[in-house]
Amino acid sequence: MCAAFLARSQDLGQITKQKPVVFNGTIGLGLGTYNVKGIPARQRDFSYIFNGAPTLTIYGVTLPFSVVVSDQERSYTQPFNQYGISPTYKWATFHAGWQSLEFSPFTLAGHNFLGGGVELNPGKLRFGFVYGRFNKAIEEDLNQPLALAQQAAYKRTGYSTKLGWGTERNHVDIIFLNAKDHVGSLSATPVSTELSPAENMVLGLSSRFSFLKHFVFDIDVSGSIYTRNVLSDTVENLKLGKVGFIKDLITLNASTQLLTAAQTSIGYSASSYDVRLKYRRVDPDYKSMGAYYFETDVQNYTVEGMLRLMKGQLQLGGSFGLQNDNILHDKAVRSNRKIGAANISFNKADYGFDLRYTNFGITQDRGLNPIIDMFRVARTNHNLSTVLRYNITDERFSHGFVLVGNLQSLVDLNELTKPNSKSNSKTVNLSYQLGLPKKSFGVNANLSYTVAEVAFGKTIFYGPTLGLNQTLNKGNLGLNASVSYQLQRNNSIDAGNIFNANFNGSYRLGKRDAANLSLNYLKSNSKDVTLPSFNELRSNLGLTHSF
Repeated sequence: MCAAFLARSQDLGQITKQKPVVFNGTIGLGLGTYNVKGIPARQRDFSYIFNGAPTLTIYGVTLPFSVVVSDQERSYTQPFNQYGISPTYKWATFHAGWQSLEFSPFTLAGHNFLGGGVELNPGKLRFGFVYGRFNKAIEEDLNQPLALAQQAAYKRTGYSTKLGWGTERNHVDIIFLNAKDHVGSLSATPVSTELSPAENMVLGLSSRFSFLKHFVFDIDVSGSIYTRNVLSDTVENLKLGKVGFIKDLITLNASTQLLTAAQTSIGYSASSYDVRLKYRRVDPDYKSMGAYYFETDVQNYTVEGMLRLMKGQLQLGGSFGLQNDNILHDKAVRSNRKIGAANISFNKADYGFDLRYTNFGITQDRGLNPIIDMFRVARTNHNLSTVLRYNITDERFSHGFVLVGNLQSLVDLNELTKPNSKSNSKTVNLSYQLGLPKKSFGVNANLSYTVAEVAFGKTIFYGPTLGLNQTLNKGNLGLNASVSYQLQRNNSIDAGNIFNANFNGSYRLGKRDAANLSLNYLKSNSKDVTLPSFNELRSNLGLTHSF
């Protein structure tokens, strides 16, 4: 886990007035137990976690650390126990250990790595460089069952650099990333998976411009050269092979592909309203070794706006978008989606409401081949949700009422598939909270009811929840408990029930120490012969110390 920090400037002329060394922070220890009867265990019988967030300050230079040690390291394929440090001084920040940084959405975008780097921002210069290991090598273990085996992986290292000019409101950045898997990091080529050593090179541009006081323009564009298998046929990619210097940076062969991704937006903001136009396009199978996941083969056009009235108490908002896939025109069919949303909210001190409607529609057009009517997709999903609240408060009591409702309906416009695609749901939730401020005591009650209908039947869930909370010993001791009981009926037949009880207690031992204890009991009584009844008991004890 990488360190978190707040950058702060430090005047060199004042450095002698700073304390030479200051060490503070927090440490914590968590212990957990688990017991189950009726089903296989869903977690370990005993678990522990130690975490610390110490901060060392030397003459005003802050060096924050973050440490996590847990029993889960035994089962995680990539490291779970991670340490990182990111000291900052004036316009310079240095990174060491485990880090997670973002230079732009399509290049280096939050992937954890073990290594080091630097970010320098003197004046309007924007410079960054990082290097590290993005994956550790994991050997294939054929002796383990497939469900329990660790996923094999090659050791992956890489670097990324950013060079730009400007401020947060107005800037242009050029980002470059180069990463590769090390073929020799595994003693043998995995045989149970299609894992292949890969290489990646990404070049991106990220910029923002604010102009005429109210307008903001953003754009991010990237191109990714990705070789899926460096051991593949050596036949060169004809287009990329024409650019000579690329061969020195990445392996080119029959598995190499060049793909692009881009997004841009322009918005106008005023005191009482906002309007924004957005566009996003990501090629099929676009990848960057500096990110974990992208939604690919997608093109979006979106307009969204917000209107604020009555000094912000009344807000009206909405958005509408068009989305499609098959952007390279190489699929049999193309899917088109219409996505709309509208919301209205009104809030005063004692009452208010929120109302939101969303609409998601999808249709298909022919791509390379014509579409047969019985397979044509044409559906619209409607969703309406509302929240109503009302509060009554005086010196002795406070009463709070909240009503939440939700309606969801899927409309199939294809008469041939309509009978088998039914999907509707209705949910109502009413809650009440009673507070006695002078006694630091509270009661809450909740009643929920849900109906879900699909083509093969109807399921109903309903039941109450009751909770109590109390604060004692001048606020140092906090206690709360709750119980809930949920019943289920499938096609008007009793399907069983679930009982859940929770208790939580927290106690402040002093100015620097605190303890927390939580207990949870779950009992599931199933009337379905395919689902076993079971009960679970969980407990967790946490201790924290500040220094």
